[in-house]
Amino acid sequence: MPAKLFRCLPLLAMLACAKHPVHHAPFEAVDQDASGIIEWHEFQKAYPEASPKSFLEADQNKDGEITPEEWAAYMENYPPE
Repeated sequence: MPAKLFRCLPLLAMLACAKHPVHHAPFEAVDQDASGIIEWHEFQKAYPEASPKSFLEADQNKDGEITPEEWAAYMENYPPE
């Protein structure tokens, strides 16, 4: 069993180091109902391939809502390439 684990380590390391998907759009484009916050359903609609992890990266206080300030900070932390 340990031999199988050691064979998987390079793959696990690559997955751990995989680039975090970054989503760039103006806040207003993602806040589809113009409520002043981005909720998970709006984020998911704007980025269907996104994972909850991506949403939580932007939702700094983990209250389930992304404010304009949180979105701006997210954009600063993950600039477009």
